[in-house]
Amino acid sequence: MNTIAKTSGLVSCTLLSILFTFASQSLAHGVHGETGNNSQALCTSASYDDGGPMAYAAVEITAPDAEIPFQTGRTDRNGSFCFHPDAAGRWKITIKDADGHFVRLGTKVSQEMLKALKNE
Repeated sequence: MNTIAKTSGLVSCTLLSILFTFASQSLAHGVHGETGNNSQALCTSASYDDGGPMAYAAVEITAPDAEIPFQTGRTDRNGSFCFHPDAAGRWKITIKDADGHFVRLGTKVSQEMLKALKNE
C-alpha cells in the first residue's frame, strides 16, 4: 500500500507541475522593444577632472517645478545620459558616482526647443 501511495503522490506532483507550466505560459505578457535614430532627446555627459568619464554614475532628472524625479538612471560607459523633456522650463540634472563625486547641472528648455525635439 505504501508503494501505491508513493506512486500516486508522484503522479499528482507531475501532473500539477505540467499544469502550472502551461498555465504560467498562457498568462505571460508579450514584450516588444525597438531602437532607432532620432534627435528627440537632450543628452548630458559628466567627466572627472582628468578627462575620464563618470561611467555608470547615478543620474536624477527633475522637471521644472517638480518635487519628485522625472527620470532616474545611470550614465553609459562614456558618462553620457539622454532624456526626453516634456515641458518647458529649467530642468535639473544631478550625476553622482559611488564614491560621492557629483555634479549638478541645469538646462533651460524653451517651447521652441520642445517643438524641435518633437520634430514639429
